[in-house]
Amino acid sequence: MGGIALALAGCHREASKPAPAPAPAAPVVEQAHQTLSADALFAFGKATLKTGDANSELDGLAEKLKQASRIESVQLLGYTDRIGGDKANERLSLKRAEAVRDYLVGHGVPADAIKVEGRGAADPVADCPDLKGRKLIACLAPNRRVEVNISTID
Repeated sequence: MGGIALALAGCHREASKPAPAPAPAAPVVEQAHQTLSADALFAFGKATLKTGDANSELDGLAEKLKQASRIESVQLLGYTDRIGGDKANERLSLKRAEAVRDYLVGHGVPADAIKVEGRGAADPVADCPDLKGRKLIACLAPNRRVEVNISTID
């Protein structure tokens, strides 16, 4: 019997352990950028949001943010054109960014995730040299904007 036990001892294998559970997938951080035209949202030189269809873009943005698993941050950067004084433009750009924030918060986006900043006439998109009056105002329209930088985790 000793020989049989010795023979079986050589065939003994340790019971296989179950494979470890796979590590949970790392959260995916998604970055998005959107530019909102101030001319579509506000009257010229004003910081009060227009009503009606003008807010459909904001409605879409609010829905997108509410559907995210977790909002890491929403940065709203308000800009103006170069028409007017620096202080007035900085104030106007901040008030426009705040108006967008207030709209988003009113539509269910958490206020603590949103940061606002007014940048005045900084970082122009259009230059429009040698234009005056209405032509200058129309040409500078791309500079009047609210840029939205979004970080979400899904």
